[in-house]
Amino acid sequence: MNLTGWGIALGYFDGVHLGHRKLVETLCRQSKKMGLRTMVYTFENHPQNVVNPKNSVPLIYSPEEKYRILCELGVDRVEMAPFDVGVSQMSPEGFFEEVLVKKHNIKYGVVGFNFRFGKGGKGDVVLLKSLGEKAGAKIDVVEPVMLKGQLISSSYIRQLLAEGDIKKANYCLGSRYFVSGRVEKGKGRGNGMGIPTANIRMPEGVLYPARGVYATSTLIEGKRYRSITNVGINPTFNGNRMGIETHVCGLERDLYDRFIRVEFIDKMREEKQFKNREELRRQIELDIKNLENYF
Repeated sequence: MNLTGWGIALGYFDGVHLGHRKLVETLCRQSKKMGLRTMVYTFENHPQNVVNPKNSVPLIYSPEEKYRILCELGVDRVEMAPFDVGVSQMSPEGFFEEVLVKKHNIKYGVVGFNFRFGKGGKGDVVLLKSLGEKAGAKIDVVEPVMLKGQLISSSYIRQLLAEGDIKKANYCLGSRYFVSGRVEKGKGRGNGMGIPTANIRMPEGVLYPARGVYATSTLIEGKRYRSITNVGINPTFNGNRMGIETHVCGLERDLYDRFIRVEFIDKMREEKQFKNREELRRQIELDIKNLENYF
């Protein structure tokens, strides 16, 4: 246990959007005044996917990406605890006492206005403040962040991504939505057309954005390149498995097994089925020209 105590931000933080960022900013500002170290306490897996797996929630980012983004926000520690059946059965009072007081010596806490905790989500911000008061921990509740009357939330951002509204999703996230991973061996169709692509497979349980062609920016070994990215199933070749293929402009070398990060900027068009390879090749060349005009 940390004897001097922690300032702790609590939540699931999927996407680490503007509302989450406001939470972490409040944590850092108030903890500094109180002389506390700062921690984000979150879960590796989404609680709903354990409690109600039939209505599982697709994630905006994998747990690894969420961890990286949270670490970049300047907190002293990010705790990613596994959420399992045992945790789901803890009462709100039990969770507060066992996890926040005994394990982490909470002296300050910050949560969103709709924060719930404990078995069945029975604990709310009123109970959290009451428990905090008894334990000598100040609890702050951050007001919602709105966009033209719409609450910025993870579920709203999932909806925007599913609709392909990248610009609005990026605004709500406070940074560009991205996918990342090691480049897999593809079928070599892009190479065969003289337009090589890098293929990334999304981790299981992570949301794919809407099918289509996007203006993107790809980060490879610290260097940024303009790129064009297709999200979809390759209907021209009778594909049926979702994938992400990126053509990196001005880069000739093979990216197989390299770690890349593809940042989405705007949707350019829908995914289409073409009559043949040549028609597809002409469309991709046109997409690349349109990309140059876009930038």
